[in-house]
Amino acid sequence: CVCGLGVSGFGVVAGSAARTRRGSAVLAGGEGDAEVPKKVALVGPGLLQLVLAKTLMSAGIEPLVICPTKNMESFRSLIVSGKNVDSDREAEYIMDKALFGFPEESDPEGYGWREGVDAVVICAEEALLGTQVLDTVMSWDGFGSERGTAQDGPKQAILCAPLSTKVTKEKSMGWIPIFNNDKNEGKIWNDFTNAWFNNPYVKGTKGACHATTIRFGSLLGGGVDGPIQLETLGLNERAYKMSLEQYRDLRERSFDRYRLGVQVLEGDAINVKPQAQEQMEKQMKGEEKEAFVITNAYPQSDRTNRHTLAQAVLECLKRPNQGDRAVPKEFTVLSKSVSALPSQKEWDEAFQNPGPAAWPNPAEFVMPMVE
Repeated sequence: CVCGLGVSGFGVVAGSAARTRRGSAVLAGGEGDAEVPKKVALVGPGLLQLVLAKTLMSAGIEPLVICPTKNMESFRSLIVSGKNVDSDREAEYIMDKALFGFPEESDPEGYGWREGVDAVVICAEEALLGTQVLDTVMSWDGFGSERGTAQDGPKQAILCAPLSTKVTKEKSMGWIPIFNNDKNEGKIWNDFTNAWFNNPYVKGTKGACHATTIRFGSLLGGGVDGPIQLETLGLNERAYKMSLEQYRDLRERSFDRYRLGVQVLEGDAINVKPQAQEQMEKQMKGEEKEAFVITNAYPQSDRTNRHTLAQAVLECLKRPNQGDRAVPKEFTVLSKSVSALPSQKEWDEAFQNPGPAAWPNPAEFVMPMVE
């Protein structure tokens, strides 16, 4: 396998015999002229990578998870939720096929070299990837379906990258050792995104790749403690406990229960809370404020649910590159307080009319009655 993702501890998990995947599912809303990829390489590592893998699998798109060997065992325990037999079987399959790097021509059939991978999503949560990773990924010679015919780069590439500015700084989950790189995190991400925008495949000077940049806020959620939709999409509940902090555990769960709605903003942007809004909220009683911020589509300034972000990536993959249903070249995904994943109609509206969600008026809030 092609190594060089800039993360130590790589190796290959022995894969099970390749089994036949079901045909690509009909995706909600129709694709129009979109050529939906059958297989997508996911370059991590991170919890987002696992949530995205389950999201794609549920839509009939097969993910190829690329992550360090040292994460394989823990990822296998996290991706199997124990909530749905079929989903857990597919989660096991995902990890059976997971690799430490991109397959090479010398690898056996079934590993993925020129076996239908036409798209790549870079979805690491931490600042762990060096700029050299980008060249390795985008120039991989295994894209496409014909073993005897080289394809010049991916047909579609998506970078998930953090916002360049945030209102509040969330502490890392701490589940991957980052060797005290907090001071360098901003620079590493800045260098990586600059390399992305200057990559010849992203710029369009090489190959025929449609590239999209998705910005995200501080990532929370991604488990199963929410609406029934999450049973087949969420990670094992132990993912909530990885920080070993009860407060973080509760906050992660609250995002899956109450904050699955979406805001799509063009470019690299946050939804700044107006000062007047801040002052009015300070006048609310404690329990009233708690209820207010989890209802009425209350927006997040700079935080994103992993489930919502994964659904946004899926939307990118299944939408055409041009026309009314196309997505912006660069956009931000933030959450808002809705206890269900966005419907197809809501995604259509979000992409057709991108912008920050309105802040609900505290003066109009009526405390819900508890039966």
